[in-house]
Amino acid sequence: MSDYHDLSAEERALLRAAIDGPLMDRDPIVLGLCLRLCGRRLLQRAGSAAAANGWRGSPHAFVLTCDGWCLVKAERARGPLRQSA
Repeated sequence: MSDYHDLSAEERALLRAAIDGPLMDRDPIVLGLCLRLCGRRLLQRAGSAAAANGWRGSPHAFVLTCDGWCLVKAERARGPLRQSA
């Protein structure tokens, strides 16, 4: 699994945005970032599996994979370090 810190700020922002819902590939820059994250197995095309589960959006949208979800979830669980006085 990829390390969250190996990703660019834009890629991390896309992964966080994918928690709220599928990412649409209308912008060429976003499409490039999504395809790069697909190569790292953190995102995947929604495709027919999402449609079979009742989602009526574009089959060309991107959703988090299990690895992507685990990576974002682990990053969100990390809180800021506390300093003791």
